[in-house]
Amino acid sequence: MITKLQSISYTQNALEYCERGGDIIYSNQCLGNSKDIYLQMLENNASNDKCLKPTFHIKVRIAPEDRKLLSIDDWLNISNDYAAKIGFQNNPFAVYVHEEGTKKEHIHIVASRITENNKAVSDSYTHYKNMDFCREVEKKYNLRKVKRVFETVKNNEVFKSSDKRIQPLKEKIFKAIEMSDSIDDVIFHLKNEEIKVKIGRGIGFTYKDVYFKGSKIDRGLSLKGIEKLLSYEHQQNQQLEQNTQQNTFQNTEQNTEKFNSDLIFDTVNNLIENNSDSNDFEDAPKKLKKRKNRRRL
Repeated sequence: MITKLQSISYTQNALEYCERGGDIIYSNQCLGNSKDIYLQMLENNASNDKCLKPTFHIKVRIAPEDRKLLSIDDWLNISNDYAAKIGFQNNPFAVYVHEEGTKKEHIHIVASRITENNKAVSDSYTHYKNMDFCREVEKKYNLRKVKRVFETVKNNEVFKSSDKRIQPLKEKIFKAIEMSDSIDDVIFHLKNEEIKVKIGRGIGFTYKDVYFKGSKIDRGLSLKGIEKLLSYEHQQNQQLEQNTQQNTFQNTEQNTEKFNSDLIFDTVNNLIENNSDSNDFEDAPKKLKKRKNRRRL
């Protein structure tokens, strides 16, 4: 099984395409033909005007030898399970079957990304979610397991957050930014650490022959994030923070020194007083004897 998902802005065209090529087999939170469904989705999506691509267009296809293994009810269950996997199960969506009963049998799902709380369902890491979903369906319905390119990517340690190379790379990049005033400075410092920088629409880093996208290393290491870290305002705030920490440290040292001086002074005074009391006690018999002699006289 192969599943593909795309975030789109052309909702009406997608619905019309799906309707022309097959039959609608299920709809959730919407009714009617493609035009009716589009108007209902348009109304739903109006609550979020920041999402430029408010619709998912999904295609789910089985292997040619698996034709006729899935019934319409199976496709309905698969589409609902997929909606729950991605997170649009409570949103308006429509499911269409194309080329039913042939070697190219597949379904299309056109779904709104906008939820009841006016937020958009995330389209991040959907390749991985698709792989997991396909494996689950293949196992459940005894379908042929289709080899997918991203399977190797997913299992590669380079792309896992636990990759041991990410942390030292992250530290080197932040250190370079701390020492820099511009992107060129950052590139210069990282070059000395044998880290290559690639800048296009975003920024990426090659470390030990492995390429890492900046935002995947740390959210603050996107191109815009780095430019913000290099800004005068940020560096000024960072300097103020460092000065504050240094002043706090100096005040602490001064207070410690004063405390130690006071402690020493009090200790010395106590010792003097104790010695004085001790001398008085030792001289007491002599003083008493002198007083008796004076009375006799």
